[in-house]
Parts: sequence; C-alpha cells; structure tokens
Amino acid sequence: MDALPGPSIPEQKSNVEGRMTFTEHLTELRTRLVRSGAVVMVGFVVSYYFSNWILEQMTRPLRVENALVMWLMNMTGMGPEAGAVPKAVVKWVTLTPLETIFVKLKFGAYGGLLLAAPYVLYHICGFIFPGLTSKEKRVVQTLIAGCSVLAVFGASMAYYIVFPFVLPYMMAFTPDFAEAQLRLSDTLDLIFKGILAFAIGFQCPMAVLVLVWLDLLSPATLKKYRRVAVVVILVIAMILTPPDPFTMIIMAIPLYVLYEISIVLSTIVVRRRKAPTEVTTP
Repeated sequence: MDALPGPSIPEQKSNVEGRMTFTEHLTELRTRLVRSGAVVMVGFVVSYYFSNWILEQMTRPLRVENALVMWLMNMTGMGPEAGAVPKAVVKWVTLTPLETIFVKLKFGAYGGLLLAAPYVLYHICGFIFPGLTSKEKRVVQTLIAGCSVLAVFGASMAYYIVFPFVLPYMMAFTPDFAEAQLRLSDTLDLIFKGILAFAIGFQCPMAVLVLVWLDLLSPATLKKYRRVAVVVILVIAMILTPPDPFTMIIMAIPLYVLYEISIVLSTIVVRRRKAPTEVTTP
C-alpha cells in the first residue's frame, strides 16, 4: 500500500521553487552585512591614509580658481579689484591638540562610506531583488540610477560653483583691521554639510516621480500648485543651506528647474502607464 503524502511535500515544493527559509534569510543578511562592514573598514583605512589630501581638497572652495566663479564675482563687483577675495593665505585654527586627529578620523569615515557605497548598494539590491517582480526591479534600478546622478550633480554644483562663490563673498565682510582665522573643524563641517545638502536637495525630482508612480500625485496637480512648490523649495533651501540668502537662492533656482523637469518626466510616466490599457480597450 502506497504511503500517504506527508507534510514534507510542501517543503519539497518550496525547495524546488528556490524559496529560502527565515533562518536562511537571516544568514544571508548577516553575511552581506559582514562583507559590507569589512569593505567600509577598508575604505576608512584608505581614506584616513589620504586624509591630508582629502582635507586639502575640501578647502579648495576657499581658493577662487574657477573661471566661472571669477566672472560672477567680477559681475557682482566682488572681484579682486574690489578687495573682496580673501587673502592668499588662510590661517587655520585648531583649539585643541586632538582636533586635527578627530577631523581626520571624521573625514576618513566619510570617505570610507563613500568608497564602499557602490559595494554596499550592490548587497542591498542582491538581498531585496529576489523578492521583487521584474517591473519592480526596473523601477528600483531607475530610481537608484536617477538618485545617484542627481546626487553627483548637486554635490558637484555645490563644490565647484556655489561654495567658491559664497565663501569668499562672506569673508569679504571681514574688516581690514581684523584677520580672518578659520577653525578647521567648523569650516570643514560647513563645507561638507553644504555639499551633502545639495546632494539631498537635488533628489526632489525622484521623490516627485515616486509619488506620481504611486498615484499620489499627478502632472496636473504639479502644474496647479507651482506657487506652493516655489514656497516649499525656498523653505527646503533655507533649511539645507548655510544661513545666508545667497546660498539659498543659488540652491532654490536649480531646484525649481528640476521641479519643472519632474513635471515633464511625470507626464511621460503617466502616458506610458496608460498606454497598455488604451491598447487593450475595444
């Protein structure tokens, strides 16, 4: 007499389908976390080794070397002839013996995270992609690519255009009888947070596209509330940038341009989503 099918049949079916148990998921997650952490540590060691070079590059916005920045300063009357460009030598100040070491450790950690970001992102995608459909995978891939490009664009704009113009402009208000001395940790934190703020602020179009894709927004709504969007953009720029109106305006202008671009892209997304439905209807 043949044996009745036991409870092992669903488990065999699960194995055939390639599904993983909860314990196997935890094991995979632990492996990916350990590998990502190891790469972050390697990136930290490499970044700390080149920390002097990194700190030197972070102070470059204080040296006006960009032709576009020089042109903007001359157009606004802030050129060398106006005496607004800071002195050739900026005296950096450290108030404690350990301040320089802490600054190097901090930027070594930032550099390690930046170097390890592609590898960590690879493991994140490798962990979540098996549970997604092909359509969802394409959406996530597009979102990652768009966010990465916009982050690089925003950080580059802050580093090469905004801060080389804003920092010398703010230092121009130093009177002749005072000598400008910049504290190393505070100034580098200001530059880094500003670059990070631009990288985050430029993610607004991707956030808008996600809301459109989730049917929480529509191109018509984005067009209708343009004035509200301008106010929101100004508030975002005010929160993310240093407390001066020039940086806020310089950040708000490209954000509004990106908002208009997001309206165009959202219209394309809606049309592509409706296209199959329109074809199948009699």
